[in-house]
Amino acid sequence: MASPSDRFHQIISYALVLGRDVHGKPVLGHGCTARARVQPSRRLIRDAGGNEHLASHVVYTDAPLTLQHRLWLPGEDTADFNRARRPAAVDELVDGSGAVSFRKVWL
Repeated sequence: MASPSDRFHQIISYALVLGRDVHGKPVLGHGCTARARVQPSRRLIRDAGGNEHLASHVVYTDAPLTLQHRLWLPGEDTADFNRARRPAAVDELVDGSGAVSFRKVWL
């Protein structure tokens, strides 16, 4: 039986924001890569605070992403923090046994 991750043919990069330095610049954790499927999106979503956002992309992945991560889409320079995208919402989809099958990350 095919799993959803069989359709993840792109590579994204991500890193966890650990905090801020004395100048207010974000301090990132170790950078990682993951298989994903990235699609453009023009959907109005609500973030965790209840604010509405127009999502520009939706990323399907099995990476353990949260709202504290920053993502770089395929082909973007991970050394440039200004290219990093902050998730507006993360939806976890679970299988029949309750385990997380994959995540939908709205950017």
